[in-house]
Amino acid sequence: MAEFGVAAFGAVAGVAVSKLCTVISKLRGQPNTDATFIKDELASIQAAIIQRLASSSGGHVSCLQIVWIAQLRCLAYDIEDCIDCFDANKTTPEDFANKIAALRRRSIDTTDRIRRYSFPDEAAPATSTGTSSSSHSHGHAAAPAELTDLLGDKSRQVWLVGNLNCLLYLCLFPRDHHVRAKPLIRLWVAEGLVQGEKNAVENLDILISNSIFNFIERSNNGKVKRCQRTDEMLRYISQWSMSENFILLCDGTAQLLEAGSARRLTVHPCAINGELMSLPDDLPRLRTLAVFPAGGGGGATSLASYEDVLEFAKYKVLRVLDLKECAHLREGHLRDICDQVLMKYLSINPGSINSCITRKIGDLERLETLDLSGAETVTVTVYKEVLLLPKLKHLLGKFELSVSDTLSVPILGFITSDLERFLRDKSVLQTLTGFVTGWTLGFPQLMSLMRRLRKVKIWCESSASKSNLRAISCAITKFIRDGVDQEPGRSLSIDFGKWGKFVTTTISPVKGRLASLKLRGNLRQFPQFVAQLSAIEELCLWSTELTWTDILQGLSLLGVLKYLKLIEDNLGRIEIRPEHLKSIGRISLVSVPALDITIQAGALLNLVSLHILCKDLLVMPGTPGIEITHMAKLREVALHLQVGDTIKTTWQQAASGHPKKPEVLLIPGP
Repeated sequence: MAEFGVAAFGAVAGVAVSKLCTVISKLRGQPNTDATFIKDELASIQAAIIQRLASSSGGHVSCLQIVWIAQLRCLAYDIEDCIDCFDANKTTPEDFANKIAALRRRSIDTTDRIRRYSFPDEAAPATSTGTSSSSHSHGHAAAPAELTDLLGDKSRQVWLVGNLNCLLYLCLFPRDHHVRAKPLIRLWVAEGLVQGEKNAVENLDILISNSIFNFIERSNNGKVKRCQRTDEMLRYISQWSMSENFILLCDGTAQLLEAGSARRLTVHPCAINGELMSLPDDLPRLRTLAVFPAGGGGGATSLASYEDVLEFAKYKVLRVLDLKECAHLREGHLRDICDQVLMKYLSINPGSINSCITRKIGDLERLETLDLSGAETVTVTVYKEVLLLPKLKHLLGKFELSVSDTLSVPILGFITSDLERFLRDKSVLQTLTGFVTGWTLGFPQLMSLMRRLRKVKIWCESSASKSNLRAISCAITKFIRDGVDQEPGRSLSIDFGKWGKFVTTTISPVKGRLASLKLRGNLRQFPQFVAQLSAIEELCLWSTELTWTDILQGLSLLGVLKYLKLIEDNLGRIEIRPEHLKSIGRISLVSVPALDITIQAGALLNLVSLHILCKDLLVMPGTPGIEITHMAKLREVALHLQVGDTIKTTWQQAASGHPKKPEVLLIPGP
């Protein structure tokens, strides 16, 4: 349906208009009349687009109008690139004025041509050739029902104009690829397809609720973790993407057309002999570049096979670079990548950079996400330039600060360096997952200064000094206390190693709440700082050596707990009575040895999801051991993939006899 293309243009035009308004205001006493003219012109066209969508009743858009939409979208992209390069000092004011003047001439030529053909004219016939929608004029198959239903929902018109390009962005990933939710959200934001992560989350929820995906994996806390497009949807949006030149696919199986104007390039392995088709020498308008290995996952692919076709120095306006699946990067690659000053999202396999990121990354002043999380076993050394990035929100991987940058750290509460002042006053870092606490100074001392942190992961190495561990304990205390009124709540993950008892006993118990808390390592006793929290939405305990009795006693002091996950082999006998865990909505028990579980009638009345991942599970519902019929809200039961047939059948029968008929899932365990 051509309405999809119409709505997609509306979103691009909206971004261009917004940026034109910003740059006009920055010019202050020297207004650029060309910029003002283009802004007004695009705003008028965008308003007409929205009006057309609101009054549309059948998808009647002509072939010429489809061509015009593509031309207007290209114009809007070029305007945005021009403004961004000016803001990043890639062009001088004189060059900016000349480029805006040229864009004004293009705008006049394009809009004059459109007006001569009376667009958008609601009364105009669909087309003289009898093609009434893009599904015919472009040779598309009929749009999937889920998409037509979404378009036909008038309450979704604002969503359509603002977010339909997000749907096309799903063509970036190979077929059968499981799309990870959090990176997808950050990609949308980096590309400017949505305004902020909150809108991106809402957008993903809309796609999920309208059955755009046929596979959805949720974390045990109920949040979407991974998803996969339906085959019908992928076929349709791929055809649509090709006809709109939205994403250029390089897999060695087709000739690349209009590559010079490509905005997004996704590189998939060739289906024949593993060879890649040569790319054009120049891709000056490329905004997104993603490289995927064979099969869409499962091991990194050497970048050596791409070196002759991917020339980062020739990309002028790159915003997104995803090389997470690539196993090798040369020094020259990194240097050229760090010249991409418009970059907002950068993902690199940590094993490909010799465990150290160059200081030159400080040139990427617009970078919002730096993802080096390809392997938790690789600790990446970073310099202070990473922490000084002014717009960095998400730092993902396993990091330690370079020894050369640890000479100036907070001592006795005094701020003594530019780095410390920046972290205290200007840093926007929200996600730090995570950093290593060893014998050197660095992150343990700096964490307390990062006021906007919402999610932190910490590894305590066996070589950690006690002074560093005390610094971590103080930082954690402050993190919990300062985040008590934050929405959404803060998340904390700690892998104690051998230091569980020392760290937990030095964290000061404070009244506060956490959205998520994950503790791994031998604790010996339930941590007092956890028991004193007013609420935890999600608690995960992993290899703590705590028994069920220890855990239950500690949890009895908590006010609210919605999700509990235990990955433990020494729980002993588990008995859940009606007075236990009244607020729990989800519970997950993971064990290698057989579990001895009793869930009494009347217990866990608010339970929505029950996961018992134990290959040698012996307990069954409908026996004195486990009773589920009274769990009126139960929607899901998960068992170990290799559980015995008798156990599996009994659980399935119990689920079919349950009033809510919860789904029984079989998933891999430990």
